[in-house]
Amino acid sequence: MALDLQPITPALGAYVRLSPEDALQGGAPGELLDALNRYNVLVFRQLDMSDDVFLQLTAAMGEKHENTVTADGSDASSKGIFRIALDKDDKTQREFILGNDFWHMDGMSYAVPVKATLLKCQHAPREGGDTGFASLHAAWDALPEDRKASLKPLRVGHCLSASLRRLYDTPTDEDFARWDAIFPRLEHPLVWTQWNGRSSLLIGSTANDVVGMSDEESDALLNELLAWCTQDRFCYRHRWSDGDLVIFNNPGLLHRSYPYSDTAGRVMHRTTLKGIEAIGQARPRAPSPPTDLPRADVVSALNGRQSAAPGRY
Repeated sequence: MALDLQPITPALGAYVRLSPEDALQGGAPGELLDALNRYNVLVFRQLDMSDDVFLQLTAAMGEKHENTVTADGSDASSKGIFRIALDKDDKTQREFILGNDFWHMDGMSYAVPVKATLLKCQHAPREGGDTGFASLHAAWDALPEDRKASLKPLRVGHCLSASLRRLYDTPTDEDFARWDAIFPRLEHPLVWTQWNGRSSLLIGSTANDVVGMSDEESDALLNELLAWCTQDRFCYRHRWSDGDLVIFNNPGLLHRSYPYSDTAGRVMHRTTLKGIEAIGQARPRAPSPPTDLPRADVVSALNGRQSAAPGRY
């Protein structure tokens, strides 16, 4: 089926028109992945997709990332869905949600960040609670060439404490120990050039330090780059309605929630797709077919490998 797509901004985003059932039909999941790689954010207005279909779509698009840290004992959680709401008693669970108010990229605690996030609105907030997206690809492309060259050699340390300490005036040693037990400092290249040839700056709230710089120099550079990447021309801000679904391409974006109160009633359901691309790793070359096969079988092996590739990427 051909998707009905309407671009949202020149930099990112497309509205998608289809029914929940059509999202699972034929080649639709693969077409959605292709559209995701092109537009980075796909918006389905008031789709009203059930949790069961939501999980089926997740599985059809890739391998679901399991994260026990976000399990909260809810019915959604028992299905493998992260329920995002501020009605949680656990301190760390609330911090994860409040920390979403800062611009960030998911999965900086892994060598292979998550590929995509599927975010479904169960109950829209009465006020606040929008979600913002910033295209790191577009922001990188707009940088002057000499600036790109100066940034490419740099490395940056990421950790959970860099983000969650912003929630407190004076975080305690126990807070830092708790955060470091979940996501200790991990170094990444500042510039991630991906297999599709696009590049992203690995910045945001988990970016703690630029290797080899003083704290002042590091903070100044990270703040400068964040301000550059989150300019209005690179951004889309989504205001939620009940039943909305948004799928976003994590390696190409920063995202954030906008503040909302405990009484706003905002409830979201989220799944994530496992990443397939390690940061800083060249795209692996496909192995050569066995040389002892007859020529027809060699051609068949190559054709089979080629036909399998689009479903993975």
